[in-house]
Amino acid sequence: MDRFWKYIKRNWKAYFWAILALALVDGLQLLLPLVFGYFIDAITRGDLWTYYYGLIFLGLAVAITLLRYAYRWEMGKLALHFDFGLRREFFQEVLRLPMSYLQEKDIGDIMARATNDMQAIRQFLIFGLIGFTDVIVLGVSTVVLMLSLNWRLFLASVGPIAVVAVVALTFSRYIFPLFKIVQDVFGKLTEKAQEFISGVRVLRAFSREPKVLEIFQQVNREYYRTNLKLVKLEGVFEPSMALLIGISTVLSIWYGAGLIQRGALSLGMLVAFINYIGTLSWPMMALGFTTTTFQRSRASLKRVEEIIQAKKEESHLEPEDEVSSKFQSLEARNLSFSLEGRRILEKVSFNLRAGQVLGIMGPIGAGKTTLFRLLERLEEPEEGKIFLNGRDIRHIPLEVLRRFFALVPQDHYLFSTTLLENIRYSRPEATLEEVEEAVRIACLDEEINQFPEGLNTLVGERGVTLSGGQRQRVAIARALISQRPVILLDDALSAVDTVTEEKLTAKLKEHARSSGKSVVSISHRVSTLLWADFIVVIIEGTIAELGTPTVLLEKGGYFAHLYQSQVLEGAVNGTEIRT
Repeated sequence: MDRFWKYIKRNWKAYFWAILALALVDGLQLLLPLVFGYFIDAITRGDLWTYYYGLIFLGLAVAITLLRYAYRWEMGKLALHFDFGLRREFFQEVLRLPMSYLQEKDIGDIMARATNDMQAIRQFLIFGLIGFTDVIVLGVSTVVLMLSLNWRLFLASVGPIAVVAVVALTFSRYIFPLFKIVQDVFGKLTEKAQEFISGVRVLRAFSREPKVLEIFQQVNREYYRTNLKLVKLEGVFEPSMALLIGISTVLSIWYGAGLIQRGALSLGMLVAFINYIGTLSWPMMALGFTTTTFQRSRASLKRVEEIIQAKKEESHLEPEDEVSSKFQSLEARNLSFSLEGRRILEKVSFNLRAGQVLGIMGPIGAGKTTLFRLLERLEEPEEGKIFLNGRDIRHIPLEVLRRFFALVPQDHYLFSTTLLENIRYSRPEATLEEVEEAVRIACLDEEINQFPEGLNTLVGERGVTLSGGQRQRVAIARALISQRPVILLDDALSAVDTVTEEKLTAKLKEHARSSGKSVVSISHRVSTLLWADFIVVIIEGTIAELGTPTVLLEKGGYFAHLYQSQVLEGAVNGTEIRT
């Protein structure tokens, strides 16, 4: 909770004026029952002060309204400012989380922390602080006034109100653990909803709607049951408070009637006293409400700070190395990497020079994509090193290192905007001519010309309106336009037909040669890698073959066997692999 108090300390002047306005409202509220009591006594006596008391009551009501607006505006503004800063910091830290952390956490849970938990925190900063001030100012002052009116009447009726405070505090003890469970289950619910809605095309294709609904309902029931416990607690609390306040009111009327008969108390002061019971009931309930809100916000802030304080990607090791902005070489030296106790890569080495094309091939699960993750430092190797322009990449700041690479991943993500904005995402300042050239190289120009809106066509969430091959080529165009010296293609042509693949590969080869760019391409298609300067075949995490396409074909190993099988497949399907 240090974050709360530090924020309040930084903005103490604003909070001072807001709490001062709130204290003034509490003070004026204390005058209302008293003025109302004098009003009734004046009516009873039939004197002229009746009208003046009415005007005073109206004036107090107007003043309370204006001051209440002032403190609520100030409190709300301060809470929103805190919320704005916390959300910004939260998202900023999410962007710095290591990939391993994001893979372990459910996206829905992170979204719940960014929404539901943030709302609970903001609620405390508004209503929690108001309740805390009311407990101190309104509660204490009301007790003093009730004692001054008639201390015997106060002692006769205060018992049930005191129980209100005890019940409120007892109730709040159960809120913190229960609310944290509710928030955790809500995170699971959000994660399942996000997962199923994102994969709606797949589940429909396999008619999995009943099964998906059953899974969602299981989580939904858990959320319902957990929330129901919270509702039960609140359901018991509020009627109990009303009952205790009602008992206190009855006791006041019973004992106060006797005082009136003995002439020890006027009717107007009894009415004022009963109104003060209502006034005092709020601070007593606010004691529980404030504690509950505080417990909720504490649970929520803890969940938010779990993300903020999680271990982040290290930018670089000291000392920092300066690296030339011009790409010269990329070397992997004895790289080894394990995941969940399983060896993914074992002593992998290669050396890529500027302008060269490296092909990477191997069976599924061999560790090819993991190698790309290591190159961009999305993961750290257990053993071995990677050198960029002769510098250990661990000593190069991440923002500098990643400016060398343009990645086309397997899961090519497109944003819910236009084709133009998706392609420009890697370099927003790119000109229209540069975009059109990238589209031409990606063999997407003819298809885009057929779209009614051309480059301004909206692609929908994740590019849902495009085919798999079109999405891949948009991702390739995005990588080309970035003007980064090394293009990383992770099975980037898997959804493209062989005719388009041949054209695109030829254009990529021409572009790479003319611009001096280096390319590292992962593929299961031999035809995609025949233009490479050399090929690395990775099997079970180790390099099984290394050499030019011609040399590997002559060796008769994995690459040659895959080549022969794909030649036969091409012959059957009427396609041809050109060397």
